[in-house]
Amino acid sequence: MSGQISLENVDELVLAAFTNVRQAVEDGSRPLSSEHTLRLLFTWELGRLLGYDPSYTFDLEWQGFADLDGKDTFLDLVVWTDPEFKLAVEFKLPKRSPRGKNSPVTNTRAKICRDVSRLSYLVRNRANGIRLGYFLAAVNEPTYLIEGRKKVNPHYRVFQGAHYEPGVVLEPGVGSNGVHRPLPFPDHPIEFRWEGATISPNTGRATITGRFAWLSPIRVSG
Repeated sequence: MSGQISLENVDELVLAAFTNVRQAVEDGSRPLSSEHTLRLLFTWELGRLLGYDPSYTFDLEWQGFADLDGKDTFLDLVVWTDPEFKLAVEFKLPKRSPRGKNSPVTNTRAKICRDVSRLSYLVRNRANGIRLGYFLAAVNEPTYLIEGRKKVNPHYRVFQGAHYEPGVVLEPGVGSNGVHRPLPFPDHPIEFRWEGATISPNTGRATITGRFAWLSPIRVSG
């Protein structure tokens, strides 16, 4: 592929890099112990696809949300070869601990929706030269993949097939597991499609068929 990131090739690059990370994790040639590892694996793989061109630049934990969220103000990753065309990426890797403790599902669902909204904010405002966003995630807990009968903040929907219409604004959440502000979504549809899992049509239960279920990358444009 080209050594440059551009509007013409960025989608192909992101999909190829994420696919390669997924394959390496699933075949056991790469560990995936944390969200930080996922972030670094993707950044390294994207650079490899670009031939580690000297212009390839990345910044981890860029402070891009000081005006939105008082405590958690950092974007996971921004990459570019041209400072006029930057790509923003947010990651999530909720996973069960080695001792079997589940992740905080309700809180994580809220943060996933917040990340999509925050990417939309950056792209709309072209903050720091950001022109496009992607949300990338994997999970090893089936709970995220099914709608179930969630009673707390059910409007944070990330289950298989969850669909958001263009321009929807999610209402503020309640309690400690919600985001206490509205979340404007992009002016295009958003859909959650998970790969590497099956859902029984009889019981509605989800089964992860490999090490993780992988979210089909969600593209966030202006």
